[in-house]
Amino acid sequence: MSPPGKWLNGNAYTPFAEMLQLERVEGTEDTFRSCSPAFSPGSNTRAYGGHVYAQAAWAAAQTVGKGFCLHSITGWFTLQGDTSRPFVYRVRNVRQGGSYCQRQVDVWQEPDLEKGVCFTAICSFKRPEPTYNDRQHEGDLRAKYKAVLDGKRPEDWPEAPGVDSPYYWTTERERGYIDPFPGLQSRKVDMSAYNEGKATLEKRQLQYYSIIGDMPPVKEQPNLHACAHLYASDRNGLFPIPNFLDLGDQYQAIASLSHTVILHVEADGLNMIGPTGKPYWFLHEIEVTRIAHGRAMTNYKLWREDGVHVATCVQDGLLRMPPGVAVTTAFAARGKKDVKTVGKGEGDKAEGEKAGGRTEDERIKGKL
Repeated sequence: MSPPGKWLNGNAYTPFAEMLQLERVEGTEDTFRSCSPAFSPGSNTRAYGGHVYAQAAWAAAQTVGKGFCLHSITGWFTLQGDTSRPFVYRVRNVRQGGSYCQRQVDVWQEPDLEKGVCFTAICSFKRPEPTYNDRQHEGDLRAKYKAVLDGKRPEDWPEAPGVDSPYYWTTERERGYIDPFPGLQSRKVDMSAYNEGKATLEKRQLQYYSIIGDMPPVKEQPNLHACAHLYASDRNGLFPIPNFLDLGDQYQAIASLSHTVILHVEADGLNMIGPTGKPYWFLHEIEVTRIAHGRAMTNYKLWREDGVHVATCVQDGLLRMPPGVAVTTAFAARGKKDVKTVGKGEGDKAEGEKAGGRTEDERIKGKL
């Protein structure tokens, strides 16, 4: 492992299996340390939450018996992660059943143990079982989003930006490169033609993802394949919210508070690698479902290209806007727009405040 202090961040096209690697802390059975630095949105030392989220599940997977595959995880981000130092994962056995088992994972960073955990999660695993009644919503996303996907391959879209916010789009365009994202290829679909004229809660964002590097067969390591989907689920996190609101960069703070992923398929459905060794492409469908009281919620669905619904994700986030910013909100079911102006005084305390989430913006435009 690289010694603490040697790392800056993990902004390189590192293979996923290498990036997620853990070492067991000497003298323990249930504590693990990361071996590679996390990605930093904006190329600083502010850690990408999807790294600790996926790696916490991978640590939990080291403590379950053969045949148990992750099916659900909920995690809470309590402190901002630092890419220059390893994460340490302590796993606790909550329950060991015959068909299901649960693990709690607490995460902190050396040497600041006195600061407490930066992330905590509950992971649930299950043994495989046959399905006799399999139903899902229509999964033909190429038909649903024909206006933007027709005639396009996943590779035709540009890499997703390091920070999915207008000021950083400009930064990456002017400097001529996008922050290298480790572990996965991530391609952002231009949704302008689909979102034109739609209310906030009717807008959507699509992103393709596929694995970087070799992976062991899914039958041997199903949880490693599951963790790849967890890692993808937080890509560009909450930034679609201000983008859908047409706020641009006019927000004071944006941070993830909690994140849940429910995997609907078992090992074969999680497989990241095709029979010829070529990675499969998956599609990440993003919508905003509620905005109120300084928080916002995003719902994601993860799809296979053949239309299988792989996972559902829900993220609760902090979103604070400066006084006087007009915010358009809408409920798609009503089909109406409700224009609301944030009154004076609301959000005054937010500026410069240290939020609990791990992607606290801290007026991010001036920090990076």
